[in-house]
Amino acid sequence: MFLESVRSFAEREIAPRWVEIDERKWPIEEVAARLGDAGLIGIPLSSRYGGQDGTFLQAALAVEELAYADPSLATPVYVLLETAWPFIVQRYARDDVKEEVLPEVTKGRAFIGIGSTEPQGGSDVASFQTKAVRDGGVWRLYGEKNMVTGVTTILNLPYGGGLVAITRTGRPEDKHRGISTFLAPLKRRGTRVEGFEHRDWEEIGRHGLPTGYLRLEGLPVEDRFMLGELNGGFKIAMEGFNLARTVIGAASVGAARWLLDRGLEWIRQRAVFGRPIASYQAVSFKLAELYARLEAARLAVYKAAWIADRLYRGDPALSIGDIATAGAVAKYLAVGLAVETALEVMKWFGGASYFKETNVARVLLGALSYYVGAEGAENIMKLIIARNVVGKDYV
Repeated sequence: MFLESVRSFAEREIAPRWVEIDERKWPIEEVAARLGDAGLIGIPLSSRYGGQDGTFLQAALAVEELAYADPSLATPVYVLLETAWPFIVQRYARDDVKEEVLPEVTKGRAFIGIGSTEPQGGSDVASFQTKAVRDGGVWRLYGEKNMVTGVTTILNLPYGGGLVAITRTGRPEDKHRGISTFLAPLKRRGTRVEGFEHRDWEEIGRHGLPTGYLRLEGLPVEDRFMLGELNGGFKIAMEGFNLARTVIGAASVGAARWLLDRGLEWIRQRAVFGRPIASYQAVSFKLAELYARLEAARLAVYKAAWIADRLYRGDPALSIGDIATAGAVAKYLAVGLAVETALEVMKWFGGASYFKETNVARVLLGALSYYVGAEGAENIMKLIIARNVVGKDYV
């Protein structure tokens, strides 16, 4: 029933206008308001904050359907980010912060992003240079964050929102033991916070959800907006990435499903030498391979979400490391599959795939954002899996 309700919403509200989202003719802030009304933002959050008291498996199912409706990935990425990072806020923020911010998120009036990647790199979180310096009753953030999704969105939403900002509060030589995380407001209660500059990048795909560069110039953050303990933020950040990767896998599965369905329609109707191209094994065998891999990737995503649900319900046999491995597997299998499927379907369409009207290339460009880096590039996923399976002492 849940899946059918999400699919009905996606088919009615999102699918007819996904190209408008990608071409920035339908602002993501208006899409967010409809997602909030439908109860699709913050599915695993407590109903105390407007969430659904739901599961990560439900969130994965919802994001997969939203990605099928909007395979440019702007809409599902909005929802997956607002699945993972608000959940981290719910787990580690103080009660008054949660009560202020999270209900605005679930209504689609605020956005919580992740301030991680820096100009010198993204995966080596322990070497980040952004500083948080105590100044009386507040912390001031100094440094640069790059490839930050949603800053413009935050500034355009009624309440606003902020970032789960990964900062250094200890000495550089402390590495991960000197990292703290804050929910750093950029716009709060409708008023922009001073102390930062930003600009959006012109991305090659997934145009509906902006990503940009952020310079922190003494951004003030009250002490009560720290997540967890001082210098204890590294594990919190890693936990958020683990959850986000799982739901990224779901978005990639939805996009790959859309691609295969469009490709299947094409190879049935497109005739070459008097026969539909589906009759040639060079095409039909490749479709069979991609279909089988899609089923495997989907099950990997569902398993990762199921593991997260078991852990957060108190299963003593599981640890955060289990989510790390399962989430990396989900992202590795699903993202690579989406990219490969897009390239293969473009071959089936031939020259027609090079035109915007067929929309296949839009999906490729959206999927590439997670293939080349966001929430960890492919080789980082392999490193996480190898390290957790073989052992840190060997890898």
